[in-house]
Amino acid sequence: MIDKGINTSGEEQTRDSWARYCLYQDIVSDSHDVTLLIDGAQAFPSMIEAIEGAKKTVLMDSYIFNDDSVGKMFAAALGERAEAGVAVYLIVDGFGTINVSASFFDDLRDLGVKVLEYRPVAPWRKGWGILRRNHRKLLVVDGRVGFIGGINIGDEWLSVDRGGQGWHDIHVRVSGPRVRDLSLLSMATWRVHGGVILDPRLFLCDVEPSGHTKIGIVGSRERKKRKVIRRSYLHAIKNAREYIYIANAYFIPGLGFRRALRNAVRRGVDVRVMVPAQGDILPVQLAGRALFGRLMRRGINLFLWHEAVLHAKIAVIDDVWSTVGSFNIDRRSWSMNLEVNVTVVDRAFAGKLKAVFEKDQEKCEKLDRVKWRHRPWFQRLMERFFYQFRKLM
Repeated sequence: MIDKGINTSGEEQTRDSWARYCLYQDIVSDSHDVTLLIDGAQAFPSMIEAIEGAKKTVLMDSYIFNDDSVGKMFAAALGERAEAGVAVYLIVDGFGTINVSASFFDDLRDLGVKVLEYRPVAPWRKGWGILRRNHRKLLVVDGRVGFIGGINIGDEWLSVDRGGQGWHDIHVRVSGPRVRDLSLLSMATWRVHGGVILDPRLFLCDVEPSGHTKIGIVGSRERKKRKVIRRSYLHAIKNAREYIYIANAYFIPGLGFRRALRNAVRRGVDVRVMVPAQGDILPVQLAGRALFGRLMRRGINLFLWHEAVLHAKIAVIDDVWSTVGSFNIDRRSWSMNLEVNVTVVDRAFAGKLKAVFEKDQEKCEKLDRVKWRHRPWFQRLMERFFYQFRKLM
């Protein structure tokens, strides 16, 4: 039981069962509904339905927004709402959409969609910043319904039987008062990089309670709070008592993160980390593997996902604290990128996320420390080489 050893009772004991895991308790509030969405198969229909039902506003940030079947589907939905008089604002990242023609987004603008390209890849422009990216994947409709997670807009997240690549990822749909915090993040980016101040009377509305789940939105901003998600993660890990399950697409933890996981193992916590066997960015994958040996020596259990690319960024701790979002456990996410995660402190949701992790784990290869130590020398050499550039990945 999570509360063992605590000399409290009643309301104090109930609060301690979740508050100990939350560094930023002031941003956590009740009265939300949270729905877990697995892969594009569940996320895309739910997002499209929300967009098509928009009455007043749509705010969307997507690191990747491809000109493919999924991209065209979302473009059609956004364009239709804009033509109907809905205020539609879309932020795409200049690097994430580098292979998408300008005409694709120009067509959206012609339909009335306001499109902001975040930091275009243009070295001749002052402060263009190749390493600073908007890595968020968020959608807010009418200020009342929000979506957060790891899923971008592209065929990679479409199921194989529908012509996609079947990438495995996790998203959530949230409704309730904290959706306002998602809107504020997107609005701030429009103000700083688009030079547009969005009318708060239109985009920020009073939202009625929607359920009984406690959540908090943790997001990095343009000029401050770059490390808030990392700090939130570390605080929860340092307070774990029973287990820590992490699935992360780009896992290159820094010293502080590795130390926190090591100390958790020493406390008797079951620490499991799931990473892709085949990633979409080979140098990042190799750099992360350079750490596997030392992680296993410290008692951390590592699992390789061998099916289609694992792109999820989630964690669940002690059946209490969960997080889903765009945050990778690497330097770029905590020091450079704009990211957003939702923190959920709810046993029912944690149980669902834990069940997803455990089901996925059955499809994984658990790494053996001895066998890993005897992998080919050239593989170790490549891992060490790319690890030297980890701060740039």
